[in-house]
Amino acid sequence: MINSIQHKILKSLSMKPSTAQNIGTELGVDESTISRNLRFLLNCGIILVKDYLPASSSGGRKSRLLSLNPEWLKIVGLSVEQGEICTVQVDFVANRYSTQKKTVNINSDNFEKILCEIINTNKDSNAISIAVPGIINSSKGRIIFSQALCLKDFSVNSITGMPFMILNDANAAAACYLNDARNVVYFLFAIPYDLSKPVGLGAGIVINGSLYEGSNSSAGELGEGVPLTSLRGLTIEDLEKNREVLLRDQRSLDEFKQHISFKIATAVNLVDPELFILGGDFYLLDDTIIRDIINKVEEQVTLRKIKKINWKLDTNGSKTVAFGSVIAFLKKFFDDLDFANFVIQNRGC
Repeated sequence: MINSIQHKILKSLSMKPSTAQNIGTELGVDESTISRNLRFLLNCGIILVKDYLPASSSGGRKSRLLSLNPEWLKIVGLSVEQGEICTVQVDFVANRYSTQKKTVNINSDNFEKILCEIINTNKDSNAISIAVPGIINSSKGRIIFSQALCLKDFSVNSITGMPFMILNDANAAAACYLNDARNVVYFLFAIPYDLSKPVGLGAGIVINGSLYEGSNSSAGELGEGVPLTSLRGLTIEDLEKNREVLLRDQRSLDEFKQHISFKIATAVNLVDPELFILGGDFYLLDDTIIRDIINKVEEQVTLRKIKKINWKLDTNGSKTVAFGSVIAFLKKFFDDLDFANFVIQNRGC
């Protein structure tokens, strides 16, 4: 178990390596108290001495430069979509050291089995963070409802056997941008295999530097959209080969652009973010379609005349979701003392 001062020390070191003196100044605590609280963290291997700084010109001992120990915790970040799994392994300081993607048909019948297989495959890891589509209660570790995965009231607590976190996939993606702005909306776009079926759009929301899930864990659920095309027989594989395939049905494409730009503009008007990101399958759309959507969004944003619309296109797809799930896990560790102690006790400290 760690106390609140030790937890604050860890949070300080999560920003950058530092000395005991500098940490004490930052926290408003005398250096002897900091040194006393550092002993447990050093003995457990949660932090380490990265280097020794030269003594001052007036003499004295060299100062220890302290940092988090990257090897103390290895986390598997997992993005689970209807037809794809992406896993990323990340260390305690958020360095990625492996990423894998696998095409697989996931549903309520095999979800638990696949999750167990991934855990067994990553036995060198000691924590897992899972991102899935749907309404997720991350504080209770439950999937309330996921239409894409055909799951309802599903608990992950008894499956993992290690510290874990589960969250909505759009929120996980938004977590990747926690350092980019204090207020962010990440739009996660999903194109179905059959292009004549309605698209999906969810939003991950960051308010004042924290993920916002809503009072019912359903913040950011923007509902079903309209199809990209009414032409039968076209699939996402056709779109990947030729982005201009959507131009064959201009009427449906125009309806899609109007519909999705309205949803994006509505969310932007409500949240008023510093930054919004178009992620998921947006990168599969032709640049001219993206530009038309942004133009339509700008036309519908209330304060367009007095503020600049800041946006980015994220082309990393499920990799962003998988990595973001780990970023959300680490943020919870450094923000929530109870969760940090849950992880630390599991690590045998």
